[in-house]
Amino acid sequence: MAQQRVPIWRPSHEDLNDSAMARFRDYSNKRYNLSLSSYAELHAWSINPDTADDFWLALFDFLDMRATAPPRAAFEPHWLTTTGKQHGGNMYPSPKFFPSAKMNFAGSVLLNRDPNGRAILEVAEASLDATVITWRELYDIVEKSADAMRSLGVKTGDRVAAVIGNTAQPIILCLAALSIGAIWSSVSPEFGVQGILDRLVQTTPKLVFSDTSVMYNGKLRDLVDTVQTWAKTVARGEELVHIVLTSSDPKQAASIEKGVTLPEFYAKGIGRRLVFEQLPFCQPAFIFYSSGTTGAPKCILHTAGGVLLQVKKDYIVQIGLRPGDLMFQYTTTAWIMWAFVLSALGTGAAVVVYSGSPLYPDVGFLPKLLAKLKVNVFGTSAKYLTDLMDSNKRPRDEHDLSALRKVTSTGSVLPPDVAEWFYAKGFPPNVQLISGSGGTDCSCAFVGGSPLLPLYADEIQAKVLGMAVDVFDPSHPEGVSIHASNEPGELVVRQPFPSQPATFWGPGGDAKYREAYYDMFGPKVWVQGDLIRISTTTGGIQMLGRSDGVLNPSGVRFGSAEIYAVVRLFHSIADSVCVGQRRPQDRDESVILFLKMAEGQKRTQTLKDQLKAEIGKQLSRRHVPKYVFYVDDIPYSHVGKKLEILVKNVISGRNSKSNVVANPDAVSLYQKYFDVEAAAKEVDVDEVAKL
Repeated sequence: MAQQRVPIWRPSHEDLNDSAMARFRDYSNKRYNLSLSSYAELHAWSINPDTADDFWLALFDFLDMRATAPPRAAFEPHWLTTTGKQHGGNMYPSPKFFPSAKMNFAGSVLLNRDPNGRAILEVAEASLDATVITWRELYDIVEKSADAMRSLGVKTGDRVAAVIGNTAQPIILCLAALSIGAIWSSVSPEFGVQGILDRLVQTTPKLVFSDTSVMYNGKLRDLVDTVQTWAKTVARGEELVHIVLTSSDPKQAASIEKGVTLPEFYAKGIGRRLVFEQLPFCQPAFIFYSSGTTGAPKCILHTAGGVLLQVKKDYIVQIGLRPGDLMFQYTTTAWIMWAFVLSALGTGAAVVVYSGSPLYPDVGFLPKLLAKLKVNVFGTSAKYLTDLMDSNKRPRDEHDLSALRKVTSTGSVLPPDVAEWFYAKGFPPNVQLISGSGGTDCSCAFVGGSPLLPLYADEIQAKVLGMAVDVFDPSHPEGVSIHASNEPGELVVRQPFPSQPATFWGPGGDAKYREAYYDMFGPKVWVQGDLIRISTTTGGIQMLGRSDGVLNPSGVRFGSAEIYAVVRLFHSIADSVCVGQRRPQDRDESVILFLKMAEGQKRTQTLKDQLKAEIGKQLSRRHVPKYVFYVDDIPYSHVGKKLEILVKNVISGRNSKSNVVANPDAVSLYQKYFDVEAAAKEVDVDEVAKL
């Protein structure tokens, strides 16, 4: 008899009966005379073609989207059948949701708030002190910013960009731009010149705001030379009016083409009152960028209503963020999670913005900050939680985390042993750990948490409401669901959702959009590019890695996450990256595993052999890598994502240009493995294992 699995967290009586999820279920039951009880029933209703229109309309009202013209239907009339309920047709082009609704993103965030209540807590690196911005103060500075933008000719549809760190400033400027109906785009100042140009040149902004310095890892980095360099190209744009420096140094501004200081920018205003342009729900509002791991980033155009509704759904209903809560999501302005922080303000919660490294002065600093600020919802990455566990920290024993209710993890797969540590030693046992997966391209979660379900260590709890997630066999050209097979396959979505991109910005954008998500199975099915498995017993989801990084030796498909779960059993190994190599001369793919040892640990052949044996035991002989090598470093992005595809391309002899690597020196370490046979003959161990 199979051993019964034990959850690591179970919902409380309050979760089951008085959470926002439970209240939305009860609200929908009353509104439509339903009798939905379980999460499975609620989710099935939310994606049923006959009732999806009802679900989205109920959600719109439940989330208080603050539209000045409410929606009469969730979908465009031509996208409905004669019944008026069952919707059909393609996901591409993206159908327009709530076509009759009028709203303004910034107005939905700023209006009808307690003027003396906290809106933003701004925290500098390694500081436990926060600068508090109230809702009244936020409204006033947004009003002042929008006034100056209008004086400089910013209007609906113009682009406003920022190369600014994660402070209150980009939130202020973004809300000002959105109040006018302009399109916002942000880039992290840690990016190099080419990474910034790859983004700004494509979007031709009218205004660009930029920091001139950044504090990271205890060091102040001067950015003036960098700004001067990219400004020479950006200033040539016909639409650009000014590059506005967040500093007040006129000498710095004078050294930069079209440069002005922030005080000079504000001096352009004439005292206009803040006006929220009432625009369609699907009004373009954001350009987010793909990672650009292996080339120029794609410019993904998202809508104001789509982003706001989906993020509010994720935070309020799936996670449980409440008005008056304090939410802290660690992010940079280049990551989609920054837009989640911005949108979280629309729930009535206050947000923490933190600029700097999460590991400075040490890995245990952020839990100390959570305790000091009394954070209720903390969002972080799987890598940070892993680093916290590996450092032998016990936050719940070291700090008062009694205010904390939820911890969310995203960005990469959360290892099962880290989830188990979270409850055994890491955080208070009542805190719900919510692992989720979505993306910049969808600006929402596909799979995430639910307060109505138990949590298992190796699974994400559920498909998110309204998201018709399925698993398709990638080898079948027409798309066949293998949802009930327990087999890995492509994560797909079979019904439209409000935060689908409007298009990709720029020439040929529609074709690029279609190619990115609809080439594999056609315009009726969104393909996310992730390899997943859905449990037939719990309904939970296992994320197995990016499908373009799927390991496929001799036709056997599996994800890198399965290998990493075994590597995690060896505590002498600090990190690893597992990729497939297929060079022009190769007839089959070879799986190669690279290991980075923990400090003070020796590289031995014995360890390699033990690891291979354990992979064969835990998984299968077909999972065992053909080669295992030791390396000094593993490339990561600025937001903590392991760059598997970059490593794969380097060792396979393909394009390895990238502007998003936080530790670029690591990339060159892998070039010699193109000639993997020669590399295998080299001795990369500290001592020869005895026979």
